[in-house]
Amino acid sequence: MSIDPFPERVLSRKLCNRNASINSTLPLGKLLRLSEYLYDDKGQVEVSLSFDRDEAGFCIISGSVKADVTMACQRCLEATAISLLSEIAVKVADSDSDAEKISESSSDPLDKLEVILCEEGELDLLSLVEDELILSLPIVASHDNEDCSKDLNILHDQARDEQESTDSSLGNQSTIKGLEALEKLKQELKKNTEQNE
Repeated sequence: MSIDPFPERVLSRKLCNRNASINSTLPLGKLLRLSEYLYDDKGQVEVSLSFDRDEAGFCIISGSVKADVTMACQRCLEATAISLLSEIAVKVADSDSDAEKISESSSDPLDKLEVILCEEGELDLLSLVEDELILSLPIVASHDNEDCSKDLNILHDQARDEQESTDSSLGNQSTIKGLEALEKLKQELKKNTEQNE
């Protein structure tokens, strides 16, 4: 069974009983919390999920979510493309007591899956997908060095050259000169950014 368009809330018990699957897409703009981390919210999320039951009868959701997003490079502050992929494997509980039973049912700690709670039998599938994508974001988004802003690379090279010449000529006073070089770099970068706008 394939469900299209993407259902934001589902009755997970029914889907598990039917061994259903969801293969769908949804716009990034629907994921408001994720959008806070992005340069823009253009693009689609591909969702591929299967609903099944384990040997003990507990509902399991497995599959993947992936998206190509744009984030701000932390070096040059320009847009950089990032591919996100998250593999999902969770067990669904209808209550806290069910969650305890699920946790106790597996003696092998490596076998334990994350347990998520349904609210009144309904699972917020949109939040699950959004949480998985947020967790798959890189700690620091950046271009490869050669792909960063050319102006930034030029200024970085100039600052490094100034630092090297300062270190060789001043010895112990190099720290002071290095701070001055960084301040100069900051001012030049700010000037270049203002000119580009």
